[in-house]
Amino acid sequence: MNGRTLIVGTRGSALALWQARLVRASLPGPSEEHVVRTSGDMFADRPLADSSNVGFFTKEIEECLLGCRIDLAVHSLKDLPTALAPGLTIAAHLAREAPGDVLLVKRELVDESRPIPLADGARVGASSLRRQALLGLYSPATVPKPIRGNVPTRVAKAVSGEVDGLILARAGLSRLRLDVSPLAAFDLNPTRWVGAPGQGVIVVETRADDRDAVARVATLDDPDARDAAQAEREQLSLYGGGCHAPFGAFARKIEGLGCELFVASPTAAGFAITRFPGPDFEAACAAAREWQAAGRPARVALEEEAWLSRPARPWC
Repeated sequence: MNGRTLIVGTRGSALALWQARLVRASLPGPSEEHVVRTSGDMFADRPLADSSNVGFFTKEIEECLLGCRIDLAVHSLKDLPTALAPGLTIAAHLAREAPGDVLLVKRELVDESRPIPLADGARVGASSLRRQALLGLYSPATVPKPIRGNVPTRVAKAVSGEVDGLILARAGLSRLRLDVSPLAAFDLNPTRWVGAPGQGVIVVETRADDRDAVARVATLDDPDARDAAQAEREQLSLYGGGCHAPFGAFARKIEGLGCELFVASPTAAGFAITRFPGPDFEAACAAAREWQAAGRPARVALEEEAWLSRPARPWC
């Protein structure tokens, strides 16, 4: 199993390097790190919602993998297109980090009397169409602002006042153990503020015919993370539009009670959160497939008792 030295490809951001080094620390046998600069790194001013941005953070890494310049590619699954390049496969889904988003806010603009604790007119850094749509749903008096840069850069922009608030994946903040103490932090409930499909999951991509790499990477696979992520990404694939579409999905198992799939998307009644329960992921996904095929009709609203935001649990 120890075999040859595997070359692990990654982006050069602090978060991407952290993820690659986590994989290398757990991977059987020797490995080396190789940093690949992607379009997302080179064109930092291009809006994420641009339809040409499919694979914006992954295309060049996959090209290196297909060209045998690297043996493994480590990705945040939410950045990876649902259709992989021919000849590639996801060999492992690592255990999932927290799947939700976090809201960071200038303390003087916190209003905890509101479901989303933001004062009217607050400028909120939210580049993804999903986050912009959710702000429109829950906090329409705020102003979404495009914001680019890696996680530490975006936090610095919020601290400096370039924006009044900022929405980020909790997983990235936790993995980097970032100190955001100048700002107030609130967890957003992933069953109501639904994350990107695969959010919080690190995956390792390999060439499908590289049996040695596939076997070594398979030792890192977490079945629960894989099943949930596949359920979420199937719904994104059916919706279309790529990983930057105004679409979210979150699947989870509830011990002794079956599974739930939550989808955030445009519906016949506007952007909404739709819940699909079932005894297992396949049943929940089947119901969601039928709903998408029917044009995403309006369904019964979620119960409002579930919390939407609350002071964030510490991560550092």
